[in-house]
Amino acid sequence: MSSAASSNPVIEHALCARVWAEFREMPGLNLTLAQAARLFTLEREKCGRVLHALVMSGVLTTDGVAFARADSSRRYT
Repeated sequence: MSSAASSNPVIEHALCARVWAEFREMPGLNLTLAQAARLFTLEREKCGRVLHALVMSGVLTTDGVAFARADSSRRYT
C-alpha cells in the first residue's frame, strides 16, 4: 500500500470506526498499543494513529500505556 493510501482520511475514518466498534462491543476492553495492533491486525504506527485519534475525539482514554473507553470505570487522566 502506498504512503498516500495509508494516510487516506477515508481509510483512517473507517479504521477509527472499526476500532471504536470493538471498544463499544466490549466495555471493559483495555489494550496496550501492541495488543491493539495484533487484535485489529494493523501496523503498529497506523494503530497508534487510530487510537490517538479516538483519544482526541474523547471516546477513548489512555494512561500512556493502555487504552480504554473514556466512559468506563477505568479512567486515565
